[in-house]
Amino acid sequence: MAESRLNPREQARLEEQKKNRKIRNRYILVAVAILLMVALVVFVNSRLFSDGLPALKVGGTSYTVADVNYEYRKAYMQFSQNYGDHLNIFFDSNTPLSEQECAIDPDCATWDDYFKKMAETSLVQSTAIYNAAKDAGYTLTEEEQTQLDETMSTYSQYGSAYGYPDLNGYLAAMFGAGNNETTVRRNMTRELICDRYMSDTYNQYTFTDEEKDAYYEENADGLNKVDFLYAYLSGDDAETKLNEIAGKIADGDEEAFRAAVTEVTGEEAVETSYSVSSFLGQYGEAVQKDEIAAGKAFTLSNDAGSYAVYITGLDDNHYNTVSVRHILIQAKDDDEDGEYSDSELETAYNTLKDIESVWLAGEATEESFAALATQYTEDEGSKENGGLYENIYKGQMVKEFNDFCFADHKKGDTAIVKGSSSSYTGYHLIYFVGADGELYSRTMAEDQLRSEAYNAALEELTSGLEGTRTAMWRYVMKS
Repeated sequence: MAESRLNPREQARLEEQKKNRKIRNRYILVAVAILLMVALVVFVNSRLFSDGLPALKVGGTSYTVADVNYEYRKAYMQFSQNYGDHLNIFFDSNTPLSEQECAIDPDCATWDDYFKKMAETSLVQSTAIYNAAKDAGYTLTEEEQTQLDETMSTYSQYGSAYGYPDLNGYLAAMFGAGNNETTVRRNMTRELICDRYMSDTYNQYTFTDEEKDAYYEENADGLNKVDFLYAYLSGDDAETKLNEIAGKIADGDEEAFRAAVTEVTGEEAVETSYSVSSFLGQYGEAVQKDEIAAGKAFTLSNDAGSYAVYITGLDDNHYNTVSVRHILIQAKDDDEDGEYSDSELETAYNTLKDIESVWLAGEATEESFAALATQYTEDEGSKENGGLYENIYKGQMVKEFNDFCFADHKKGDTAIVKGSSSSYTGYHLIYFVGADGELYSRTMAEDQLRSEAYNAALEELTSGLEGTRTAMWRYVMKS
């Protein structure tokens, strides 16, 4: 039988069909690949991806990418708050953290690694604490629920102010991908319960006065306080200036020291306090422990710099803490020039004088003072308890307030003092309640003893508990 042959035209048509099928199949494969890629991108950016699959496992508890992002952002915000204007010493907040070397933790190559480590550590600890709290029957209280609801309301207001269409958008921007009201409430609930459980744990420890005194004596060098003035000199002429100051100062003459520093450097001496241990660590080349006493003056020059130092006191903290009530009226910067004029300060002072006149015209008792404080004080921290601050220790309040507290007063003494800090400028009307609080040395010792017991309890809770990162960990802090 003769072989069938295609004519050239038919052969060309079949070849063209075959070619078109190949091209069509290739387009189909490309289209499928694109669809798969789009689906993957949508999935990666979806809440299911960030809040549905575990990125970290701690014991029998799993945490999603959203949970880790939440802890990461918390750690970052806390670090930023701690260092404030000095944050740029560590890293550039406008450059990705994954591109900046971490200089404070040898186990972390970048700052991104550091905050991921902080997030993991926090989740390991909170897992142990939360499990212990649940076993002890802890649940969210009504007060904590209210606090949580109020926080969400505040976040919602912030979100609106910053132009976010809804609360979830703001929370995702603030706490990282995958976060929304559900995830943030979940994490905040765990935090609130953990905080209360550990606060109760911290407060459950009690110590006798004998135990506190023994602890303080054993650790006195780390607790006793050296109050001193100093001047730091730098530059090519630092040594010359230091020698000039040295020739003008003498033990026991504080005014001469202050005058010498101002005359030579053009600036006032700085007042500060160190523990004895820290003081010797800084200035031990020039002064021995048994030489630390009020009136001691010396100079020191080493690789760290040149210093002139005058010791104003050595405090063993064996004094009673004091309690006072106060009414604060803050000055108002009415012309918004960034400064308080004499008239603006006078307005605040006169307002407080009027309040004092009302008190004096009445019963002039602690109870009537407390009522006026609740009504008028602009210190929200003490408003609800009648302006009361208890167990105040030296250096706790601004200088003018502190000076009144630790002058020689009896119950019922009052005074108006000016006060200022980074957050306010104004006047305080202070009522002296008494100086019969616990010895501050015992308060310090008790705080240290409680902290040691607390840390031991936390270490026991977390012993053997570790985090295991899953394949999803790579998506932590990936927008």
